[in-house]
Amino acid sequence: MSLSTFVERKDVKEYLRLNVPTPWFEVRAEIKAPPLRTSYGGTGTAFDYLLRFYVEKLNPSIAKKRRWLAEESVELLDGGRASSSTLKRVRRIVETAKDCQISYLRSKREQKPGTELIRAAADLAQLDLVYRIGQLDLRSIKPAMVEDLGNMLALVQPDDFKAKRTCVLNPTFGPASLLVGGADADLLLDDTLIDAKASKHLEMGRDVFNQIVGYYCLSCIGGVDGCRGKVKSVCVYYARYGVLHRMPVDSFVDSRRLSGLLRWFKAAARGVPEM
Repeated sequence: MSLSTFVERKDVKEYLRLNVPTPWFEVRAEIKAPPLRTSYGGTGTAFDYLLRFYVEKLNPSIAKKRRWLAEESVELLDGGRASSSTLKRVRRIVETAKDCQISYLRSKREQKPGTELIRAAADLAQLDLVYRIGQLDLRSIKPAMVEDLGNMLALVQPDDFKAKRTCVLNPTFGPASLLVGGADADLLLDDTLIDAKASKHLEMGRDVFNQIVGYYCLSCIGGVDGCRGKVKSVCVYYARYGVLHRMPVDSFVDSRRLSGLLRWFKAAARGVPEM
């Protein structure tokens, strides 16, 4: 199980629908980076990598990071039945991406990732699937995907992603992550959790909102990678619109009902009916 599968459970969806109303969503904007392919699976994951690379560039002295999920995938393949040629190929993907990232971060200019790093991120996204769903299907990166990712990167406003004191890339939630079999958000900047979406739809659907609520509950239970302070806002970054939509926690969770929500969350994750 993962947070995504947890919040898709029928009982979880019903509880959240009844007890945590979706905040009114009034954002209107024209799509600025429409998908360039009919199938764009993996694009969101590749963009997540690129956004984190850029955020690290913007916050060099305070950015805190952990191992890439792609590296975890390589270890899984190494301990499994992957052929030597496959292992050689996936290791080369990670090594190439690291070299590109190091070169990018060392550059003194505050530019966004270029074509070489975009291709590397797209390859890393393919490796992530090994860890998430046990699937390895490496394919060549199409020019349309590179262009698509570049178009979304061009919309990122640096001021939206500069932190004052705290910057965590791909944050996890301490022991609370184990409640759902693993959970990692995209970014923590100061007191704000950010989740990036590459969807072509500018909307706050229940699926997106439930995941945000899940991240917030986990942060309350286990903290965020040992950081001090509480999460006060959550954001969804709509990458195809260049829109960062912020939601103060008190806009969707009444502080008087928070303890009950967290108690329910832990019981539901453990499969224990509430008394």
